[in-house]
Amino acid sequence: MIVVIGDLVADLIVLGGGSLERGTDNPAEVRLTRGGSAANVAVAVAPRHPVRFIGRVGDDTIGRALVAELESAGVEARVQRAGRTGAIVVLVDPVGERTMITDRGAAAELEAIDPGWLAGTRWLHLPLYGFAAPASREALTDAAATVVAAGGRLSLDLSSVATMRELGRHALQKIVDRIAPDVVFANADEAAATAELGLDLGRSVSVIKRGGDPVVIETAGTRVEVPVRRVDDVLDSTGAGDAFAAGYIVAALGGADPQESARAGGALAMSALRRPGAL
Repeated sequence: MIVVIGDLVADLIVLGGGSLERGTDNPAEVRLTRGGSAANVAVAVAPRHPVRFIGRVGDDTIGRALVAELESAGVEARVQRAGRTGAIVVLVDPVGERTMITDRGAAAELEAIDPGWLAGTRWLHLPLYGFAAPASREALTDAAATVVAAGGRLSLDLSSVATMRELGRHALQKIVDRIAPDVVFANADEAAATAELGLDLGRSVSVIKRGGDPVVIETAGTRVEVPVRRVDDVLDSTGAGDAFAAGYIVAALGGADPQESARAGGALAMSALRRPGAL
């Protein structure tokens, strides 16, 4: 079982929202979709491997709808319910780049996780967003310890430069040291922030996604580049990094080495680039 812990929220995708004129109407295509990095990874994994999502949503209509949608995609969902479900406004510019206005709502208030929900976990994936608040940080750290003690593997997605800087070097290094991830995913900006903060990833395999440029894999002092296919008709990059993580994890769990796993991740990420919203 692959287990992903983190956010399940509503995404309001605004295509054509990259340049807004203040104080007047701005025509755009607006879509309401399921979102949240952890949920995106779980949905991308579901057709390829048994997967369980763990998170927290509001005790409200949108929360129930999002959980039902997750389950209809083949994901086993275990959720805490309280407060209100989070939402993110995603402004997408003409080349598919995103600017996000975030309100994580209940997702930011994850409490201690029932150990039974972690039973059978062979790989645990954790986006950094879940570590932003102290209470949920402790819940995730404890979950990681439970999985590792049972022989499972672990990946961390650095997810957001803003979250990295908000946490700061000391807290971020403490997270990495305590959970000791086997794999750390980052995009080019997050990798630059890692260097800027002086973060030591220890024994982790570092996987750096760079859009259409080759993926960089760094481990034990070695650096390897894995070419990816460029996508010229990018509609929206939302969820592409999550799809990459899903493809990588499934391949790695099946015995692929980091380079083969990166190629599998790149192939799956391509499918996310030609559609609005997450997978």
